[in-house]
Amino acid sequence: MRRWTVSLGVASALVACLAFGASESARAATLDFTGTLGINIFGLSSYLWSPPWYGPPVYLTVPGAGSAQLTEDGGLHLLSLALPSGAFGPSAVTASSLAGGTLFWVVGFTLGQNLSGSFTGISGGPPGGGPMGLSGTAKICLFDSTCGQVVPLPLTPTAGGAGFGIGGMRTATGPVNLTLQHAPWTIGQPTMTLHTPISNITTPWIPLPGGFAHGPASLTSSTAQPGGALQLVTVSKVYTSLISSVPEAPLIGVLTLHFVPEPGTLVLFGSGVLALTVYERRRRGR
Repeated sequence: MRRWTVSLGVASALVACLAFGASESARAATLDFTGTLGINIFGLSSYLWSPPWYGPPVYLTVPGAGSAQLTEDGGLHLLSLALPSGAFGPSAVTASSLAGGTLFWVVGFTLGQNLSGSFTGISGGPPGGGPMGLSGTAKICLFDSTCGQVVPLPLTPTAGGAGFGIGGMRTATGPVNLTLQHAPWTIGQPTMTLHTPISNITTPWIPLPGGFAHGPASLTSSTAQPGGALQLVTVSKVYTSLISSVPEAPLIGVLTLHFVPEPGTLVLFGSGVLALTVYERRRRGR
């Protein structure tokens, strides 16, 4: 009985070490992640019919992966997170929307890469977040299936630092003149009001997603470990010169991260479990 107790103790210690360094005092760490970076342009949905029936929102999504630098409170509460540039992109994706059975909108998202991001206030307290810019351009072809006239939505920050996922206001001129009011990423629930062509105040016609942070068992107090998940959201309001049709529209970004074990950790864990299994079989064979 005593030998079996010892083997359980060794197993528990191994699992604890692999979970997060086996140290309650650890406050800084590196975690690998996989994830997606999605953008919804002008509230695009999979179909649009009259009366206003909207299909599921269409997000142009780019996969990514990398290593995040984070701080935690010694109890796996995720306090802050830093993402490296280049974890997402380069990539280009397009999508279209149907209206009454005919092609209505074509949108595109050309991402050079994400810029470095820094987020605080992840676990505990009011919803936090922070800035992370993108290098790239979104585009929309309004009422034009051939994209003869493209309306570009610049995402790359200006020289003054205004940009999608960062904050600030910028303008863009072209076939349609735009003013973009940006906001940083948040782990909370964004809200927005829009003016219709007849100046009524409404909310976006697709639901705005919210952020979250939780651990492997969906507990918000254990995000900072493999199996933890994090979602941040940013919503920009776009003012257009299309006063009679689309005077204001949302530009939505969703960043989702899943923390994963390092490949070497998986090998170490497998070797440890195998060693414990062999030990127990030998013990029982005595």
